[in-house]
Amino acid sequence: MSGRRRACWALPAAQLLAVVWIVGAGSAAPGERAEACDAGSAAVLARRWAAFSGGLPGRVVFARPPRMFCLDLASGVEKEVPGVEVAGAPGRRLRGGSPRPSWAPDGMRFAYRFNDRIHVCDPKGRKHTVFNPRMDCSDETRWSWHRHRGSDWLAGPSHQGDVILVSVSDPAAMRTAHGAGDVKKHCEITGSGRFVVYYDGRQIRTAPFGGREPGRRVSQGQGCRPCAAVDDRAAWLPWPHDRYRIVHAADGRFLKDLPAPPGEEIYRLNWSNLPQFAVHMFGHKGNTRMHVRNVDTGAALFIGCGWDPDLWVGPPPSP
Repeated sequence: MSGRRRACWALPAAQLLAVVWIVGAGSAAPGERAEACDAGSAAVLARRWAAFSGGLPGRVVFARPPRMFCLDLASGVEKEVPGVEVAGAPGRRLRGGSPRPSWAPDGMRFAYRFNDRIHVCDPKGRKHTVFNPRMDCSDETRWSWHRHRGSDWLAGPSHQGDVILVSVSDPAAMRTAHGAGDVKKHCEITGSGRFVVYYDGRQIRTAPFGGREPGRRVSQGQGCRPCAAVDDRAAWLPWPHDRYRIVHAADGRFLKDLPAPPGEEIYRLNWSNLPQFAVHMFGHKGNTRMHVRNVDTGAALFIGCGWDPDLWVGPPPSP
């Protein structure tokens, strides 16, 4: 491993991100291809992120299997998380094993999947396993962080087809967030804790937290990879993967489409802890270009190449 890769948030490294760009939705010609991931500057990324976010701190956790990395957007510095091994590779069979990390609400720890187990880790590589026998931690599943009544839980699918919450500090403690038994791997809970969005094997549905009836269908035919925002919005990926469709989780009302950057596709969108920011990867034929998005404006910031990015954005700086 290069000496330029140490723990997260260390001093700037030379081996960093590639071309960084910001575009508004529709600002480039259709079919225009963004540049490839190669040499770039941490200082350039930091300047672009500051303009993009209004000077907020930001952290992205992502994988380049078999390793996990953290990117401090405010400095542009990317560092390997020491001692963490992950799976995943291009191709339908292998990419399902990728780690699908999820930041804690305070941005201090993240959860990820490896070897049919969920692990909680910090950027210095200090980790422990969270396991409950009801947890479905198989390929394609994502366990996302959820804070409920001041306690930290992981939300994900059970082997029985429910959405469950498992306590981070005491994995024997479990709650049912959706109990209709119709969940197939993909599910998340909105930040308010009021709604669940999930995939039933054919459709994307939303349901009130704690219900035991199938949710409201919000997709039209094929849909996949749902995600939830902190403000009770939900999104799902239609075919072709040129946009995420955003709806209100309460009633399924269509709100807007978030298009892919020019010449790319959206794959595995993850909302941040702030409602206006999200992050996704490209994903087509092994291409793993990552972009942070302003969901409200559609603007895109290219941040490098990697699998399954998740974004945490800090609060506005004090006056």
